[in-house]
Amino acid sequence: MSLYKLAVMISGSGSNLQAIMDAADSGFIENAEVALVISNREGAYGLVRAETRSIPNMVIGKDDVSGLLRTLDSYGIDGIVLAGYLSILPPEVVTVYCGKIVNIHPALLPMFGGMGFYGIRVHRAVLASGMPFSGATAHIVDSGVDTGAALVRGVVPVLADDSAESLQLRVLSVEHLVLVEAVKALVEGRVCELVKKPSVIADGCDDAELSKFAKEFAELGRID
Repeated sequence: MSLYKLAVMISGSGSNLQAIMDAADSGFIENAEVALVISNREGAYGLVRAETRSIPNMVIGKDDVSGLLRTLDSYGIDGIVLAGYLSILPPEVVTVYCGKIVNIHPALLPMFGGMGFYGIRVHRAVLASGMPFSGATAHIVDSGVDTGAALVRGVVPVLADDSAESLQLRVLSVEHLVLVEAVKALVEGRVCELVKKPSVIADGCDDAELSKFAKEFAELGRID
């Protein structure tokens, strides 16, 4: 069986990239390899992570659509993972790889998503809202911004003494789990299954409180 070839696109440190590479190495994600790492920023540490694994890696500017498509095709890429890629993927790429692109967002989508919600801004908005929980969502990329169907959500508690920075660290710990689960589903052809019923990973949450929150969340039409 030929390996499913993943392209992971990053903009920064690449901790989610590391989680995917580790999951493939351990066999948790079977019959797949990170075949290519692309950054839209020079000097992104994720490129170093790729280099240490001898994975082809390069910088491609966000406006170089033809170059990006040509590169993906030349490496025989089957699916794309946006792992902290802080740019909007060109619609031409979304069209070619329709249903085969997964993104990770540091919030419980559809809340705190869309234009302007990225990085520390997301966590500041969550704290300002008074929400008792936050988390991360892995979703399919479509033509909108953070509007694609959710696949996996990871939930963490918001603590009374949280800063945006401390909340960000707690969300990051569940991000890795969420993204790896979604990539595993992508490789195994289970995306449609999760679109119908996204899975939830609860990290450090009281079961009763989480159950109540999930029910309220569902009543608002925010859990599929």
